[in-house]
Amino acid sequence: MFIKQCVLGLACVCLMVGAAGAQELVVRKSTPLQLSLFPPLQLVDSDSDVTGLRLGVFSMNHDVTGIDLGLINRTTGSETALQWGLFNNPDGEFVGIQFGLVSLDQGGFVGWQASLVNLDSVKAIGFFSGVANMAWEEGVGFQLGAFNYAKSYVGLQLGFVNVTHELVGIQVGILNFITGRDHLPVLPILNASF
Repeated sequence: MFIKQCVLGLACVCLMVGAAGAQELVVRKSTPLQLSLFPPLQLVDSDSDVTGLRLGVFSMNHDVTGIDLGLINRTTGSETALQWGLFNNPDGEFVGIQFGLVSLDQGGFVGWQASLVNLDSVKAIGFFSGVANMAWEEGVGFQLGAFNYAKSYVGLQLGFVNVTHELVGIQVGILNFITGRDHLPVLPILNASF
């Protein structure tokens, strides 16, 4: 009986170890402060996380949480921050506030994006204020700019030119396009779809 329980227990341990081995276990260094000129001339390497303040000319880290100030801010993971930079580029989801010349978010955005040009590759939720606001997939919230684009949009687009394929909401501008609509796909001043 004892040998049977030991064999059964050992089999369970082997299964759990095998299951854990099947999942990628990543342990990264974390720092409260990152100062950088450019990778690899920075306090901690690019694979490290920053929880606190990241300050640099060109900074690159995995995950960032806190305040992110620099000319070029690159995050290969996710970011929850107040971010200011000339060029902001998180690969993962960004949650917070972004200021800059160009903000290119590749993993989703939630918050306020206030750059000259705001580019979101996947779902973007929040307030977008810039000369050009572009959500390549889905946008939700309020776009305020000279040119606003979203593949599909839920909310308000306010600008000189507003373009979307599908809209649940209102467009206010000089030219308003709902390209997926059969009747009146282009209207001046006001366009809506519910």
